[in-house]
Amino acid sequence: MSDTFVAGQWNAICDRCGEKHKSSKIRLEWTGLRVCAACWEPRHPQDFIKGVPDRQAPAWVRPEIVSEPFLNDGGTDVQPGDL
Repeated sequence: MSDTFVAGQWNAICDRCGEKHKSSKIRLEWTGLRVCAACWEPRHPQDFIKGVPDRQAPAWVRPEIVSEPFLNDGGTDVQPGDL
């Protein structure tokens, strides 16, 4: 059938199997190949899944409580009156 005349069509070769078909029987696959109906494969649905961002930070936090805010690590004590 592929060697018969059909108006508006031409002979085309399948990129996967190499068989000759009419241009109306050749389809463009998602990989960019032009293939016949027997070789055509749909794209896997898993390719269309998009990830959901996972928020790592907690919704709210309290500030860390410092028990002695006026104690210096260098050994010098700072008193509230010194400020």
